[in-house]
Amino acid sequence: MKSESSLAAKYNILTLERNIPAAVTLELTRRCPLSCLHCYLPETRGRAKPAAELTTAQWKDILAQLAEAGALYLVFTGGEPLLRHDLPELCRYAAELRFEVRVYSTGLGLTGAAAKAFKDAGVSAFELSLYGRPETHDAVTGLAGSFERTLAAARLLKKSGLKVKLKTPLMKKNISGAAWLQALAKREGFEISFDPVLTAANDGDPSALFQRVSGRQLAKAVKLFAASPSPRFPIPDPRLSTPDPRPTTLDFLCGAGRNVCAVGSDGELYPCLQLQFKLGNLTRRSFAGIWKNGRWLKKWRRAGIKDLKGCAACPHADFCSRCPGVSLLEEGDLFVPNKPACEIAEMMHKYSVS
Repeated sequence: MKSESSLAAKYNILTLERNIPAAVTLELTRRCPLSCLHCYLPETRGRAKPAAELTTAQWKDILAQLAEAGALYLVFTGGEPLLRHDLPELCRYAAELRFEVRVYSTGLGLTGAAAKAFKDAGVSAFELSLYGRPETHDAVTGLAGSFERTLAAARLLKKSGLKVKLKTPLMKKNISGAAWLQALAKREGFEISFDPVLTAANDGDPSALFQRVSGRQLAKAVKLFAASPSPRFPIPDPRLSTPDPRPTTLDFLCGAGRNVCAVGSDGELYPCLQLQFKLGNLTRRSFAGIWKNGRWLKKWRRAGIKDLKGCAACPHADFCSRCPGVSLLEEGDLFVPNKPACEIAEMMHKYSVS
């Protein structure tokens, strides 16, 4: 019998080659009760007003279009998607369309009744952001008591029968508490994954980069990252790359706009939430029309290793999870290396032969 990872790899290659939008991230809102130090949304830091949000009916229409296009995996995210009172309804509708559904959340505002409603609606799992010990977590989020509220939500979700995964971006402020978080996850029966990359915000604000780890801290972060379990299906976190070596040149260039995409709270279609290229608004144009005929997408899909500047001959390329969105935001070019990807790839390669 073929292993699950082997089948997933073949499925990933197939959808990349045929440009099937297998995995879609839906940003239901940019509203959030937190103001995290590292957040890439300028809205949560008070630098922009949240965009308009689609109605329930509009989201259902988009879900139906995505199902027709061959999408299989959905992530509902935000901001904080729990602020949308129609979230259980949207999850239920997505499950009826035979999507596998996950929700990325802070957990704030979740009740026992809501947790059961999400289980009954067919949600596969919740992934909750947790940043360290209570005092560390609250300092990162800017909200006193937020650690206890997120942990309580995680317990309610697990009690309802849902899988729970803790997600932790690693930064100067919390790297020392990673082992404590691992122990907490094991004790509570949660999965946990770590992300060693912090990026500038979508509006270019670099303040989060002050928290980016380096040196020995980065080495520790990469070890934790490499040990994190790979996702069961190919939906990338907006700020999380996979530690698996890239199996194809297409995959090395990133699946954004090839077999993954994202929809903003106002209906704008993007290659992913990290690549803020507006491809067209799904309230005015069909998904199929944009996905098949979009000018930017056609050009992007013709790109290859030959277009990467300084990457093709890199000895660490097989271990690289270079994000073109980070390259664009920090270096001004989709096709150039970016510092965090280079440092992480070198360390991943080192650990593979040590």
